[in-house]
Amino acid sequence: MHATLRLLVGLGLLLGAGCVAAPGAAEEPWRRSAAMPTPRSELAVAALDGRLYVAGGIGRFGTTATFEVYDPAADSWRELAPLPVGLHHLGMAAADGRLYISGGYDDITFTPDSARAWVYDPMTARWSAIADMPGPRAAHRMAALDGRLYVVGGVGAEPQALWRYDPADDAWTSLALLPTRREHLAVAVAGGKLYALGGRWEDVGNLAIVEAYDPADDSWTRQPDMPMARGGFAASALASRIHVTGGEQLDSGDTFATHDAFDLATGSWETLPAMPTARHGIDAAAVAGQWYVIGGGTGAGARTFFTLTDAVEIYTPPQR
Repeated sequence: MHATLRLLVGLGLLLGAGCVAAPGAAEEPWRRSAAMPTPRSELAVAALDGRLYVAGGIGRFGTTATFEVYDPAADSWRELAPLPVGLHHLGMAAADGRLYISGGYDDITFTPDSARAWVYDPMTARWSAIADMPGPRAAHRMAALDGRLYVVGGVGAEPQALWRYDPADDAWTSLALLPTRREHLAVAVAGGKLYALGGRWEDVGNLAIVEAYDPADDSWTRQPDMPMARGGFAASALASRIHVTGGEQLDSGDTFATHDAFDLATGSWETLPAMPTARHGIDAAAVAGQWYVIGGGTGAGARTFFTLTDAVEIYTPPQR
């Protein structure tokens, strides 16, 4: 065979098989893991002891009490004891080796009438009731900071009230009001502070506003806005940055795959490689230096019910 022809054939076979990356070539920043067994949106995710727990949400048959755990090391899922009641738009966070959930909607009337909260102990695989929140709350977020749980934003009683739960006392405390009324927001904990990001409000639409709460002096401080306004998205702190992705625009019906990160050192935002699947109603958590974005719906608003996804997409930050 002529040398030139042999070269062309060889290149064609290589391209047809999918080129093998050269040594040292950059890997794709996003990849997929084993799919979540139960496709659902408006769920809650929390990391504990190297595993990811996923609670509640809107499933194929409406509100679900499904509770599952993902083990990244084995790339496998396992079903756990269901929530005490089916919930969506709930909050969840991990503290003192246990998982806490709060509020949410308990049916598809979207009436924020639940002030209930529970704790799950992985050692006993049981749920127990804890003290109710000061009022009902849904479409909020829950985060752990210094061993205490914070409920931020949402709809229901006193939507700007910041509530803190102390597991040692089984009691809630009201703190400095969240400056901006918002629901379908995201939260992240970094540098000893609690960040409330984006969200939306009925007469305003999506928000790009970021505010940070400092428990040392019970105060909020405005931070640089996100590059785009978004609601129904996820955020997590990872490698000295706060990452945000996903969300929806109710007016247009669009869902987002854009991915931005806030550098805590410089106080600036940058746009990073987009998430593979545009979706909203997601939640996320970081484990072992990787960011896991789970579930959601690929259609905005009411189309959520017909576009549920089981996607688990993982972002690995490049070495810097």
